[in-house]
Amino acid sequence: MESSRGYTEIPGVYTSSPRAFVGARRLCRNYQTCIGATVLTLLIISLVGLASVLIGQSIATNNAEPQPMSATNRTLVTLMALPFPRRDRDWYNSRWDENPVIPDAKDYPSSTPEPPTTTQDSRSDPEERDGGDEDVDEEEMMMNEDLNWARGDDRSLFPRDDGFNWARMPEPVPNVTDRDLSESLAFGSRDEQWRDELERRMEARNMSLQPGTPSHYHQHSFRKTSPIVRGMAKQGYLMERATQEIGRRMKLSREQSTMDSRRMADLGASPYCDSENQRSHPTRCDEKALYRSADGSCNNLKNPLWGASFTAFRRGLPAIYDDGVSIPRRSVAKSELPSARQVSTGVHTGHHAESKSYTHLAMTWGQFVDHDITATAQTKGPAGETIKCCFEGALNNDTIIHPECLAIQIPKNDSFYSSFNKTCMEFTRSAPAPRCELGPRDQLNQLTAYLDGSIIYGSTSEEMDNLRQHTDGLLKTQVTDDGRELLPPSNDSNDGCNLKTQMGWHRYCFQSGDSRVNEQIMLTVMHTIWAREHNSMALTLKDLNPEWNDERLFQEARRIIVAQIQHITYHEYIPSVLGPTLTKAKRLSPLEGSKHLLLSYDPSINAGISNEFAAAAFRFGHSMIQGLVQKIDQEGKNVAFQQLKKTLFNPFPLYDIGVMGDYARGSIAQMSCAVDTYFSAQVTHRLFQARGAKYGLDLVAINIQRGRDHGIPPYNRWRMMCGFPPALNFTDLRQDMDRGALDALSKVYKSVDDIDLYSGGLAELPMKDALVGPTFACILTDQFVRLKRGDRFWYENGDSPAKFTPNQLVEIRKASLARILCNNIDGMTAIQRWPLRHFETGNPRLPCASIAIPKVDLSPWQEDDPLENYNYGKKD
Repeated sequence: MESSRGYTEIPGVYTSSPRAFVGARRLCRNYQTCIGATVLTLLIISLVGLASVLIGQSIATNNAEPQPMSATNRTLVTLMALPFPRRDRDWYNSRWDENPVIPDAKDYPSSTPEPPTTTQDSRSDPEERDGGDEDVDEEEMMMNEDLNWARGDDRSLFPRDDGFNWARMPEPVPNVTDRDLSESLAFGSRDEQWRDELERRMEARNMSLQPGTPSHYHQHSFRKTSPIVRGMAKQGYLMERATQEIGRRMKLSREQSTMDSRRMADLGASPYCDSENQRSHPTRCDEKALYRSADGSCNNLKNPLWGASFTAFRRGLPAIYDDGVSIPRRSVAKSELPSARQVSTGVHTGHHAESKSYTHLAMTWGQFVDHDITATAQTKGPAGETIKCCFEGALNNDTIIHPECLAIQIPKNDSFYSSFNKTCMEFTRSAPAPRCELGPRDQLNQLTAYLDGSIIYGSTSEEMDNLRQHTDGLLKTQVTDDGRELLPPSNDSNDGCNLKTQMGWHRYCFQSGDSRVNEQIMLTVMHTIWAREHNSMALTLKDLNPEWNDERLFQEARRIIVAQIQHITYHEYIPSVLGPTLTKAKRLSPLEGSKHLLLSYDPSINAGISNEFAAAAFRFGHSMIQGLVQKIDQEGKNVAFQQLKKTLFNPFPLYDIGVMGDYARGSIAQMSCAVDTYFSAQVTHRLFQARGAKYGLDLVAINIQRGRDHGIPPYNRWRMMCGFPPALNFTDLRQDMDRGALDALSKVYKSVDDIDLYSGGLAELPMKDALVGPTFACILTDQFVRLKRGDRFWYENGDSPAKFTPNQLVEIRKASLARILCNNIDGMTAIQRWPLRHFETGNPRLPCASIAIPKVDLSPWQEDDPLENYNYGKKD
C-alpha cells in the first residue's frame, strides 16, 4: 500500500496508517505552557540531585583501589599497540640478504629488549594529515609491563631462547660440497620421477574418486586447479625432496632446514631449476599504467610478482614441519597429534548460538572476499584427475598410496561415521609451490592477492579475455526468455557441477572469474549481481562518452567496480570483523568526501596473502554458516527453509523467476551463527553430500588438516607473535577463551602447545563489537593493512597515475552493498541500510527508492574535452 509520501508501506519504518494518540497530542498542544514550566522545574531538581550523587561518587572513586582492566580491553589495547604490518619471511630474508655477515651470538641483541624504533604506525601518518581518525588515547595504548619476556620493536613475546621467529640470528650452516648438493638434487629428481610412475600406475588402475561422491565434489568441483600447476608442483616437489636429503647429509637441525637452508647454495643456474615450471617475470612494468594487470603482476614495480597469481603464499611465521621441510608436525611430546576428525567432534560440536547482530549475508560477503584473494592449488593426477587415498590396504602398501595423500583418520567409535563403517576421510595435500632454492614446502595461491575483483574478471589475461564480450566494455552473460541477465553458462558436462537432467532443459551451471562460483547459491547470486553492475556501468559510461572504445569502457567500468568492492569491504565488512576501535586505530577506515590518501602506498609492503590467513584465520566465517538456508518471497508472506546441502552445487533454481530475490531477502533477514567453536552438522557431517548419499564430509576436520598440511604454526606461537604471553598450561587461557571450548580443548590435546591455530582462534572470546578474538584479529589486521597499503592501485591513493578525481571519489564513497543489491536483484524493493547487520533501531529497512541509500552518479566520468586519437588499450 502506498503512503501519502510515496513510500511503500514497511511496518516499523514508513506507514500511511492513522497516527496514534491523536486526542492526547491535542491536549498537550492546548496546555503546552503549563506542562513546559512543570517539566523545567522537575528537570532542575533532578540535575541538582544528580550533581550531588556524582560528586560523592567521585570522592569515593579517588579513595578506591584502581580496577583491573578487563581481558577484552587488555587484548584490544595490546593489538592497538602492535606495529602493522607485522614482520614476515620477506622481512627476515631481506634483513640477512642485505647483511650476509652473521655476527657472533655475544654481539647479537635479540636476547634483550630493543629500544623503540620508528615504525610505520609511529611515523607521521598521511591519512591523519588528510583528515583521518584522531590518535588513540595514550591510556589505551599502555602495555602490561609485568611480562617477563624479551621483546623487539615488533612487540612479539617469544622467549629469549626461542629460535623459531623472525628476531632470531641465523645459525651457521655447514659448507655443502658440490657433490652433496648435486647428489641431493639428483635424489629429488629421481623421487619426482618415481612419483610420476606411481601416478601412471594409479591412472591405469582407475584409482581416482568416483564422480558424485562428496570427496569428488570437494576435489574436482570445489578445489579446481589450473593445469599449469602440475609443472610448477613437480619443480616444488623436487626441491622439497632435495632439501630433505641435504638436511639428512649435513645433519641440519629443524630450524636450519626451515630458516637457513636457502642460504646454502645458489641454484638459479642449476639444470634442476626448470624455468618453464617457474612463474614467469613480466618483461617490463609500466609505472604510468592506468589499469591493473589481469594477473596482479607489476602492481609492485620493485617486486613485480608480489601479489600476482600463481605465486607462493607469504609466511607470517616460520613453517612448523616435523622435519623442518614438509612432514606435518607432531605433538610436542613427539607423539601423533589427535586426528583432525577427533578435534572436530571433541571441540567443534554442540549447541551453536545465533549471532545477535549479523545476517547470513555477512558470511556470504566474507566468502566473496575470500574467493577474490585466495584459491589454494591442490595436487592432481597426470590428467588433472582426483587422487584417491582411502581404500582397503592403502595404509599398509606404499607402492599404491600417493605420497601427497594425508587422509584424515576417523575413530572407530565416531558418533556419526561409525554407523557407516567409515574410518578414513579423503584428503590430498595442497600442491607445493615451485622454487629454485632449498627450503621448506610452500603452497600456491592461484588468484591475485589484491582485492581487485578477480572473482568477477579472472586472475589471468586468458580468463579475463574469455569472460568479455569485447563489445561496449561488456562481460559475457546469458539472457533468459523473460529478459533477466544471468552469468554465462558452463557447457562442460564434466565440470563437476552440471547435471544431465538439467542440461536437457538447457540449464547449466555458470562461469565467472572464480571457478567456485557454483558452490552455494547465494555466492552465485553475488557473482551475478556484480556482473550485472559491471554491464550497467559500462553502458552508462558509453552514453556519457560515445567516443570511448571497448577496451576503455571495460577497464573504466572494471576500475569503478573494484573501487566499490574495496570501499564496501573496508567500510561495512572489516569494522564488523575487527570492531570499529581497532579498524580506526589501524587506519583501515575509508576517508570521507573528496579526500585522497597521500603517500599511503608503501612499495616495501608485500600485499601477498599469508598462509595463516588463508588456511586458518579467514576461515572463521565457516562458523557463521546456518544449517538451514532461508527464503522469503517478494510479498514477505511466505518464508521457507532449505537444508544447506541442497544448495551446494545447485545453482539451477536461479533460472526461475523470482528465486534470486527470494534467497537474497532470506539472507538479509536470517541471522548468521555466532563465531565460536560450534558448527552446524550440515558442515561437520554432510558437506557436499550428494543426492542418495548417506553422509558428506567434515569441513572443520578438513580445515584443521589443511593447517597441518601447510605447516601452520600452532595457536600458542601465534599468541606470542601477536604480543600475548604464551600459555604455559590450559589454565592460562581461562581469561581469553570460552570456558566450555577451553574444557573441550584440554580433553582433546595433551599439551597447550599442540592446539591447532584454527581451533584455538575460534575458542577465543570475541573482542568488543567484533566478530573474532584477538589472535585471529591480529592475523586479519595484518593482511587487511597489507591489502590497502601495499596496493599501488588502491582506490583512495592520491599519488598514483590511476587516481580518481575528487568528484569521482565522492561518488565511489556513496557505494554500498544495499544499493548494489537493490539495483541488481529483480523484485528487491526494500532492504536494511546496512545489510550485513540485522534490521533494528539504527539500521532501518528502507525502500530501495529511498535517498537514504544513495546512488553512484557516473557524470564525473564524462569527458568534456576528450583527448584526440587516444585509444586506451588498443592493440597494434
